[in-house]
Amino acid sequence: MFGTTSSYLRYLTAISLLVALTFSFGCKQNTKQSGGDCYYETVETLAEVIDMRPHPDGNGKIAIILDFKASLLALEDQELGDLKNYQIDDKFLKRNHIDMGNKYSVTVCELTKGNCETKLTVAFDHGFQ
Repeated sequence: MFGTTSSYLRYLTAISLLVALTFSFGCKQNTKQSGGDCYYETVETLAEVIDMRPHPDGNGKIAIILDFKASLLALEDQELGDLKNYQIDDKFLKRNHIDMGNKYSVTVCELTKGNCETKLTVAFDHGFQ
């Protein structure tokens, strides 16, 4: 069993690294859109769960409030569901082991120059399901 667990953890680590590298390279590239170049800055940061409450939209949804430690997202608290377009309910919380005080590694890609539709991209190193 120990070998199986070790193999599983190596597999998860390799997949997480691959996803992070793919996102990071895609974020750093200059892209052309709207007749000009767009330049992005990548910020590696943490996001901490600071509140969980019923979502203002209702329908059993839950708002997960995050405090980002760096990037433009640190200027005010962010709601995970709105940020990533997730429908968060009790099952989502249990499935992803979300609790108060959890901290997640995050890569934030911010538009620094240009006129592009995509101003901000957020990738959590934790694979939410």
